[in-house]
Amino acid sequence: MRLLAMTLVLLVACPGEGMTVSSASSTGEPTSTGSPTTGTSTGATPTTSATEAPTTGEPTGTTGEEGVAAGLELVQRLAGLWSGQASMTPLGTFPLMNMDVRAASGQVLFSRVDFDANNSLRFAFEVEDHGSGPVLVYRNGGYFLGLLRDSRALLAEHTDSSWRFCSATQGCDYIDATFSFDGDDHVILDVKVKGMQHVYWDALREETRALPEPFPADLTPLAKDAPFPTMPTLKVDVNWTGALEEDGGVWVILTTQPCDLQFTCKHSRSLLAATPAGATSSTLTLEQIHPGDYKMTVVLDRNGNMDETLFPDAGDGVSLPNQAVTIAPSGETSAQATIVVDL
Repeated sequence: MRLLAMTLVLLVACPGEGMTVSSASSTGEPTSTGSPTTGTSTGATPTTSATEAPTTGEPTGTTGEEGVAAGLELVQRLAGLWSGQASMTPLGTFPLMNMDVRAASGQVLFSRVDFDANNSLRFAFEVEDHGSGPVLVYRNGGYFLGLLRDSRALLAEHTDSSWRFCSATQGCDYIDATFSFDGDDHVILDVKVKGMQHVYWDALREETRALPEPFPADLTPLAKDAPFPTMPTLKVDVNWTGALEEDGGVWVILTTQPCDLQFTCKHSRSLLAATPAGATSSTLTLEQIHPGDYKMTVVLDRNGNMDETLFPDAGDGVSLPNQAVTIAPSGETSAQATIVVDL
């Protein structure tokens, strides 16, 4: 399936680097595939090549107090819900990838997208010390088939509109990732791995996100192997009447703005759980979720094709849309949803 293929492309960005063998989840979530990318982006098709992302100004230093301050300008600019097309991947073009970029702690900017219980993608930005003083670090990785990949790239150079990161262990010849801005609400992420084009994410900021003041709260560098901040978890119990006649799936979709049944809203987080024939319920757990208020809509994908269509079709079931859910600042928040309407 195309969106699973996107998962594979993005999560194998750094083969052999920073891989940790670890279970994707201890919650027993069923393995499944795909990820909804609700809504549409109005971003234009890139007119520059992957090696010509827009930049202005001359590159300046990246380490020390001055370099960190300049690097943290990127952190301020990235806060928000971004949605856009990921193109020029080894497997082609994928229509949308949504990343809700917020503070996960007083020192770490974080976003995550889940494709299923065993596959996810994470971005994080934090100041660390890798031996040459404080430097802004871009962490890229997530769970791939249940194995954790966590690659670190150090800020190598920047201008007033672009920030280039290279592998912390193997340099720019291995991982070369640049965030370039064209205005306040348009960013391009251009990633090459071993000199080969890997992804070109052309995204628009769809919603703003306020960062704490000040952010980071503490400029003391984190260790070069610092773990991710501890974040809340959301567990959703879903039930419906009538056993599934064939294998299908259950989607939990979280937004901060109301979502209609055409799913033109921009989701902040979502998760699919594969659901076997005969089932009348499912439990899904979203990990590393930002706390706060969300609107939840659940879809029972009876024929298992929503990862391709991106919206429910005839015969699928839907919960009452936009159910209010508030994620607690820590620990596990529980929610329940009932499928009440069949399309």
